[in-house]
Amino acid sequence: MPQSDANDVVALVDRLERLGVPGQKYWEDDLEMPREPVLRRLEENGGVSGWVAKRTGYQLQVLARQIGIDGDCSTRALRPTVAERADEFLGYVLVAAFAKGKSKVAILGLSKERLPEEVLAICRKPTPSNGVPAPEPSDDKDADEEAEEEYDTLALVFALYAAAPENLRRLFHSDKIQKTGFARMELATKARRPENSLAKVLQHEPLTRILQAFDRRKDDGRWSELKDVVASDGRFFVFIRRPHRRHYICVADGGPVVHGYDPEWIILDFEEGAKRVKISSRSDAVPLEIADCVATEYFGKPCRYDNESTITYAAQIERFLDDVAPRSRGTLVLVEMAVRNSPLKGAPKLKVSDETSNSIGPALADFARALGEPLHRVEHLDSVKVHYRRKRISLIFEKLDGKDGEYDVRYTDHRLNGFERTPFEDYMRDEHGLEILSTEKRHRRGR
Repeated sequence: MPQSDANDVVALVDRLERLGVPGQKYWEDDLEMPREPVLRRLEENGGVSGWVAKRTGYQLQVLARQIGIDGDCSTRALRPTVAERADEFLGYVLVAAFAKGKSKVAILGLSKERLPEEVLAICRKPTPSNGVPAPEPSDDKDADEEAEEEYDTLALVFALYAAAPENLRRLFHSDKIQKTGFARMELATKARRPENSLAKVLQHEPLTRILQAFDRRKDDGRWSELKDVVASDGRFFVFIRRPHRRHYICVADGGPVVHGYDPEWIILDFEEGAKRVKISSRSDAVPLEIADCVATEYFGKPCRYDNESTITYAAQIERFLDDVAPRSRGTLVLVEMAVRNSPLKGAPKLKVSDETSNSIGPALADFARALGEPLHRVEHLDSVKVHYRRKRISLIFEKLDGKDGEYDVRYTDHRLNGFERTPFEDYMRDEHGLEILSTEKRHRRGR
């Protein structure tokens, strides 16, 4: 970096400190977002004044509220008033950079939990039912892409940060829940529920002790860092960051290569009573072993979790496929089928798919008339895909070891956000009689 640019960044960091903006650890460790590139790009693009000029009316109203300016006026009138005090919003430049790519579902969920209605109303876009006047559109591309959303989500993130910087840490973790699949595990050990509550074990001090003891036994040079515990509707989400694989990075501006580990985020979702846990992670064994340690501490005896399994019979799957195949519209539409042993000569693998998410029912009916019925041999199916609420979701039928005609039905849960998964599972059970599980699994070493 040229010396002049370095000096500019140092000056901006000093200004952030004077404004009371959280420091480097908050942005670069807790939120995993480097400050320096954001600040450097800011100076290259007109500074804070240029950044403020691109804000939408909703965002300007939230910013104005933080410095005591009456935002109850048109965007055209509000913009120059806010621009006069642009330097006071330097911290929000970092907030906007952090918000890029974050799940809108996570943002809205946290906002409704933590922001008062009058703040939500500022960020709510006009609909025929709420009658909120629309601020003038911005020429900012990121804002324009949100035009059809109910809320200006960046305005909501500004409001969350203004209410408490801690909210961005919670958003950082909630975003991970929305974007990842979870392996469903059940307690394989018979254990009576203790008198102590699970909440006591899942507090920072006892959990840290559990993780430290695990790291000592593991003795692999890595350490487990407890980042957050979130209680929600009788469940406990535990967020752990741990070094994963050896890795290196090339430092900007021609600096030396830095060796270390890339981080792994482990999320443990304990149900009340710890009889079940859902695991999100990149590695296989370590998260499962940590969950075992937590259960052992809670129940007071050695415990272990295994992958959850639920028996579905071939006849149930066949009825499901017979039911959905003819549907051309509705909540669930069959859009793809992959068959291992097709009726064609040589029994090659065959896939029938409609990339536009139209039903493949008519194509399957035509196939059956010409070459034979592909639906009634579940053991030959690799997978099917269904279209559900604008998402394409794979269903995989895993034959249970040593069991004829018995299967686990698994689905790609990462295709749905955290608020959509349980309704989909409920729908498949209530409407089609299928108990479905995530395709995610976890195993201990040696398996």
